[in-house]
Amino acid sequence: MSKEITIEKITYSSSSQSISYREIYQLEGKKIKLEIKSDGYRNQCYAKAYFLKQNEWVLIYSIPHSLMNTPDNLCYQPNYRHSPQKAEPEFKADIEKLKTAQAKIFTS
Repeated sequence: MSKEITIEKITYSSSSQSISYREIYQLEGKKIKLEIKSDGYRNQCYAKAYFLKQNEWVLIYSIPHSLMNTPDNLCYQPNYRHSPQKAEPEFKADIEKLKTAQAKIFTS
């Protein structure tokens, strides 16, 4: 089994009404990027997985906002408003779903 090598993992305020999670890692020679956004408006939330192909990020999978497990409105919760990095556990289910989907895509 290949080892996943983390290049970057951050949770940050991406606007006054959103908190985002980004992870970039290498797995089996491929660089993968996950981006998940919790916004004040549910329809502006997203969870996407990309892979790096010829120095360009190519979308390979996305979770529709209506099927995401990451709560919307994270930026309005007192625990996260001034410390967005504390919200990282809120993204866990969608991180796992993106990783599972991208693994299936690359092994099929």
